[in-house]
Amino acid sequence: MYSPRQTLPVPQPQDFGFPHTPYDIQEQLMQQLFLVLERKQIGIFESPTGTGKSLTLLCGALSWLRQHEELVRTELQQRIEQVQRELRQLQAANEQAVDWITAQGATQAQREELQQLEHLRALLQQQEQQLAEVKQRNRQQQQQQRKARKANEEQLLPETADEEPAQEDAVNEEEELQQEAERFRHVQIFYCSRTHSQLAQIVAELRKTPHATWTRCISLGSRQQLCINAQVRRLPHVALMNERCLDMASKRNPCIYKAPAQLQRLSDAALLQPLDIEELANEGAACGSCPYYATRAAQPQAQLVLLPYQLLLQRNSRQQLGIELRGSIIIVDEAHNLLDTLMQLHSSEVQLEQLQLLKQQLAGYKQRYASRFSATHLLRLNQLLFVVRRLLQLLTESTSLEPRLLRTYELTAEGDFFNIDLHALLQFCTRTRFAQKLQGFVQREREREPQPSENQAPPTQQLLQRLATQHQLQQQRGQKRKPGVEQPAPTPAVQQSSPAPVSSLPSPLRPLLAFLETLTSDAADGRVLLQPKTGTLKYLLLNPAEHFADIVKEARALVIAGGTMQPTEELKSQLFAQCPDRVVEHFYGHVVPPDAVQPFVLPTGPTGATLCFNYAQRSSVSMLQELAMVLQNLCNVLPAGVVCFLPSYDYLDVVYTHLQRSGTLARIAQRKRIFRETSGKNVEQLLQQYAEAIAQPKATGALLLSVVGGKLSEGLNFADDLGRGVIVVGLPYPNRTAPELKERMRHLDAQLGPGAGNEYYENLCMKAVNQCIGRSVRHIRDYACVYLLDERYASARIQQKLPQWIARSLSVASDGFGSVQARTARFFKARSQMV
Repeated sequence: MYSPRQTLPVPQPQDFGFPHTPYDIQEQLMQQLFLVLERKQIGIFESPTGTGKSLTLLCGALSWLRQHEELVRTELQQRIEQVQRELRQLQAANEQAVDWITAQGATQAQREELQQLEHLRALLQQQEQQLAEVKQRNRQQQQQQRKARKANEEQLLPETADEEPAQEDAVNEEEELQQEAERFRHVQIFYCSRTHSQLAQIVAELRKTPHATWTRCISLGSRQQLCINAQVRRLPHVALMNERCLDMASKRNPCIYKAPAQLQRLSDAALLQPLDIEELANEGAACGSCPYYATRAAQPQAQLVLLPYQLLLQRNSRQQLGIELRGSIIIVDEAHNLLDTLMQLHSSEVQLEQLQLLKQQLAGYKQRYASRFSATHLLRLNQLLFVVRRLLQLLTESTSLEPRLLRTYELTAEGDFFNIDLHALLQFCTRTRFAQKLQGFVQREREREPQPSENQAPPTQQLLQRLATQHQLQQQRGQKRKPGVEQPAPTPAVQQSSPAPVSSLPSPLRPLLAFLETLTSDAADGRVLLQPKTGTLKYLLLNPAEHFADIVKEARALVIAGGTMQPTEELKSQLFAQCPDRVVEHFYGHVVPPDAVQPFVLPTGPTGATLCFNYAQRSSVSMLQELAMVLQNLCNVLPAGVVCFLPSYDYLDVVYTHLQRSGTLARIAQRKRIFRETSGKNVEQLLQQYAEAIAQPKATGALLLSVVGGKLSEGLNFADDLGRGVIVVGLPYPNRTAPELKERMRHLDAQLGPGAGNEYYENLCMKAVNQCIGRSVRHIRDYACVYLLDERYASARIQQKLPQWIARSLSVASDGFGSVQARTARFFKARSQMV
C-alpha cells in the first residue's frame, strides 16, 4: 500500500456524483465525510431516517476513493522520477567526493527507497493487468453465452457447459489461504449494516449513481446465505453447514460447485457488476458455481465490500473471509445499537442439558477410541471431560437457586479447573477439528443403536430428543425477549408441539468451546452469570472496547452513522477513549420543513387525569381507560394510517384485552381497521395487510398496535399515508432488576464515574423511542403528527434526548387534551388545502 504525501481538496457538491439535486444537509454530509476519510479520523454522523443517508455516504466515500486512487498512481510515478533524479545527482557528486564511503552511504537510502517504490509500481501494474484480464474474460464469457443462446434458438439444442473432473477441482480451504501472493493493496471500503436486506438496498442505491460504472463491489455473506449445494443447505444450523462444506473441500468428497473455472467466471462477474446476496446466489445457481467461495476469491480485488455487522465485528469471521482491515475505511451504517451489538456478539451461553449430553458423548468417544489416543490427545480429552463435569456440578449442586455473577477466575476457582491451560485446550480442539470428529462419532453411534420399541426410545435418543425440543422452545422464547427481533410464523410442526428432528441439533461441544474462549479474556472485561434455576452459564461482555480496539487501530478511517446516534457520550467513552483527538461529530437536521411535523407531549388524558405509564401504574384500570379514550379520540381526527407503539408484547396484550372488553375496539373499528403485532406473526405480511387496508377506496384508514423495539419500530418505513400519526405510549425502560443490566450499570459506574450506569439505562429507553418516532417522516414531502403519552416527556432532561427535528417543534399540551385534538384537525386540514 502506498500512502500519498499530498492531500486531496474537498470537491464541490456537484462533483460527488449524486444522482439527484442534493439537499443542503446531504451536501454538508458528503463534504464532511470526505474530510474525515482524508484526515484519517473517526466520524460520528447523525442524519435522520428518510434523508438519504446511505446514498449520501456512498457518494461521499466513493468520490474520495476514486480521487485517492488517481493520486496514488500519479504521485507514485512522480516520486519514482524524483528519487531517480536525486540519485543521479548524488552519484555525480560522489564521483568528485574524497570520502568515498560517506558518499556511498548517502546514496544507499535513495537506492532503497527507489527499489521499494519500483516494487510498488510493479505490483500496481500487475494488479491493473489482472483487472484488465478479468474484464476481457467476462466479455468473452458474455459473448459465448450470447452465441450459445442464439444456437439454442436456431437449432433447438440444449446449451452445454464444459465439465472438468470434480476430484481435481476441489481445493482445501487452508491451501487457498496459503497460496495468496504479494499484491498491491488499494484502500478498501467496508460498508456494514445490520441485515442483508439493508445491504441489498445499498446495492440498489449504488446502481443509481455514476460510481456503479467503475466500482468493484462485492457482497459478503455466510454459507447460510450463499451456499447452493442442496446437501449443505438442508442442514439447519450454520455450524453444521460450515463443517459439511469443509468436508466437501477434500478430494475424497468434493463439492461439484467448486470447479476453479466456474468459480473464476462467477468471481469475475461479481466484481464487474454490483450484485446483492440474493442475486449472487441466483447467479451461482445459474452457472453452477459456489457464490461463497467466488466472493471470497473476489474480495481482495474489490473496492467496496458490503457485509453484515457480525462478519466485521468478530475477529474469527474476518480471518475466515480473508478480510484485511489495515489501511481500510470502515463505514458502520444503522449504528445506533453498535455497543449492544458488540456485547451480544461476544457473549456466550452454555446450558445444563448441553453439558449433560456432552458429558455422555465425550465419555463414549473416549471409551471407543482410548487405545488409539496419543498421550496428548488423551490429556486434552480428559481435561474437557473434567471441565464439563465441574460445570455440571456448579449448576446442579448449588445451595441457592438465586443467580450469581462471578469473575472468570472465580468461576474457574470454584470449578477447580483454574490450573488447566484453556488456551492450549482450545487450540487443540481447533487444530484437530475435534468438534467435527465428535459429531461424526455420535452420528455413527446413533445409526448403530438398536431400533426402539413402539413406545420407548433408547436412553441416548431420549436425551437428544429432549434437548432438541428444549432448544426449539428456547429459540421461540428468546425471540419474544429480544428487542428488535421478530420470528417468522411457526411451522405447523411447531404449532402441534412436535419436537425438532434429533439430527438437526448442533453439536453441544461448540457452545462449550465458545464459552471457554470467553473465560480466557481479561477478567475485568466481563462476568459470568450462573443461573441454577434455569440451568445456564452465560458470559456477559462488559467492555466492548477490547473487541473493537483492533478495528480502530488498523483502519485508516472509521465512520459511525445512523439516524439516531445521540447521545454519543457512551459510544465515545467506551470505544474511543484511547484516541479522543481522532473523533469528530456531525449532527444534521431533517430535510422536511419544521411545519411538516407536529409533535405533542400529552401529560394528561381526556378526563384531565395524569398520564404515567410506568410499570407500577400502566396496567391500572384508570390508566387503561385514559389510554383507550386517547386512542379513540385521536383516531377520530387522524387520517389514513396510525401506528401506536407500546412498551412490550405483554402490555400490548393487556391493552388489547381492555379495548375489547370496554367496547373501545369496536368503536375505533367503525373508522379504522385494527391490526396488532404479535411475536410469532410474519411482520411483512402484517404490514402488507395494513397498507392494503389504508389504500382501499373510501377507506378511513387503519390503526396498527405495535411494540417498541419490535421489528416494526426499526428498519421499516411508515411513509405517507402509512404513518400520518405515530403514538408512543410511556417510556420503555428495560427491567432494571435484570442481573445482566444491573451488572452493566455497576460496571459503567465503576469505569466512567457515578451516574454513568443510570445514563446508560435512560439512553437505552430513549434510543428505542427515537427509533419509533423516525418511522413516520421518510422524505421531504412527507408529514405527520407525533404523540408522546406520558408526563415524563415534559421534563427537559428527556426532551434533550429527543431528535433535534422533533424537539424544535415539540409542544407540551399543558392546556388539556382537547387542544391537541383541535390542533391535529387544523394541521391536516391545512395540509389537505395545500395539496
